[in-house]
Amino acid sequence: MIDDWADEHPEVASRAEAMRQLVEAGLAADASRGRLNPSRSEKLIIWLLTELLKQQEDYEDQETVKLIQDAIYGGHFWALEWTLTGLFDPQNDKPHEVDFVARTMTMWRQIERAAAKWSDKDRDRVEAETGEWNRDPKFDGFDGNEEGTYFSIARFLVQNMGRFEEFKNRSLNSHSNRVADYRAMLAVYDRIEWTLTRDGLTLGEVIKILKHG
Repeated sequence: MIDDWADEHPEVASRAEAMRQLVEAGLAADASRGRLNPSRSEKLIIWLLTELLKQQEDYEDQETVKLIQDAIYGGHFWALEWTLTGLFDPQNDKPHEVDFVARTMTMWRQIERAAAKWSDKDRDRVEAETGEWNRDPKFDGFDGNEEGTYFSIARFLVQNMGRFEEFKNRSLNSHSNRVADYRAMLAVYDRIEWTLTRDGLTLGEVIKILKHG
């Protein structure tokens, strides 16, 4: 069954990826009917697919596989809806959401490029004026639970489209809300962006952005 499906989808890179997509397709199809509540036969199919995924050496997301199996054992299907928000969200990405994420990541690219040139004295100043967490400012993404749409868009841009490669090796799950802060930062950055030179953001401009003006 898996090999037949993979033959019909040559764009899928590996057998493990084919199985992952089959698991997601099965879960999504059931979720589209309302609350996630798979039938006995669907539970068995999902279970068998997750068992196969566990045996694939090239499949790295074993934590999600374990979560799916634990949810099936305990009947905690709500946990999958909470965790795999992008899979069960019936809404398509809205243009303004994509634009917000792309602008946020562009802003952070500029901030990190500027920070890479700072001296220890510069970092002392940033820490004193904006907080110790900004001594080496890094983009940590969006909350995977409460900001799932933005989180999913950011991961898709990086992992599927090859954009913003400097963020490639990050989880992009901040584990706390970030949208409000990013909106406030963008309000400042948008005023500065039009005056940027090839040298990028100055130290003072980064401080203004981090302090939201």
